[in-house]
Amino acid sequence: MARAKQAAAAGAKRPPGTAPSPAPNPPKTRPRPPRAPALWKKLRLLQRNPFRLLPGASFCGLVRGFPLLRQGFGLRGAAVAALREGCEVHLLAVLEEWGLCALHAKRSVVQTADVTLVRCLRVKRA
Repeated sequence: MARAKQAAAAGAKRPPGTAPSPAPNPPKTRPRPPRAPALWKKLRLLQRNPFRLLPGASFCGLVRGFPLLRQGFGLRGAAVAALREGCEVHLLAVLEEWGLCALHAKRSVVQTADVTLVRCLRVKRA
């Protein structure tokens, strides 16, 4: 009686001597790459302290060497920081234009011709 219930529950009869069909395999997931805590730590550090192109001490020494400041005029720290930031923005814009000139010429390296072209175009724009 118990076998009859099992056969009815299975639905269809199997031929004798055959094994039951295996359960379907679950879909395989891709293995996760190992986490890099050192990389995350470095990224957090760089986000806290932004990267500066111009070193602060040498830029401050350069600004203090201007003849106007030698005549007795002072310069606040915020003004030096603003000058430094403006110089960095200008430098990045020039470097980006040099790179665009090199890309336009289908090169990956900036050459002196790119520098002279950017200088010439900047003079004509102004």
